[in-house]
Amino acid sequence: MKTSPLITVSLAALILATLSACSIVHNTDSTAPSKTLRPHFSEALKQTQWLADEYQEYLDKTGDKAFAVYWDKQGIPRATGFADDKLSIEIARREALRLCHAYTQNQDTGCRLEDEATTDRTPLHQDNYPKEVIAYRDAAHWDKYQAISGHKAITGNLSGIQARAQAKTQNEAEEQALLECYENTHFSMPTCYIIDSQ
Repeated sequence: MKTSPLITVSLAALILATLSACSIVHNTDSTAPSKTLRPHFSEALKQTQWLADEYQEYLDKTGDKAFAVYWDKQGIPRATGFADDKLSIEIARREALRLCHAYTQNQDTGCRLEDEATTDRTPLHQDNYPKEVIAYRDAAHWDKYQAISGHKAITGNLSGIQARAQAKTQNEAEEQALLECYENTHFSMPTCYIIDSQ
């Protein structure tokens, strides 16, 4: 039995439409994590593109991480804050909330943790590092600094290691590291100080 050209074209169009629909569904699911989110947050992700974009950026990160959202009195998301690569989930939660509050300029209420994830990475002994080492990337900065010989300085603040420098003199190293620290640090933690210098 022969199929008419009209039926063949219609069938091809139907298959193409079905494949396109599957593709669209797959793309919208790319922001969905493996665990269940709060219904209000899930709905906001579907309706608010900037929130979905920031959440996707968070999902792409690794390590101990947390994602916080500032909800206004009407339940509308106004700001987010997230932390990743932290040495512990407690640090990730604290940093996500701190950043969320910084973006809202509200240090007390409104931000809520909406997601978090832990890592199976080998834990670091924080006793071996200064208190400014709160993430694995900070530990890597500190370890590289320790391996440098000569005059050097490392700077940062309570949100992590921000810079290190090597120079002809200790004073030059400190000045360079401080300048770079102020360029690198987040507006929510504008202070910089020397953690160590030699």
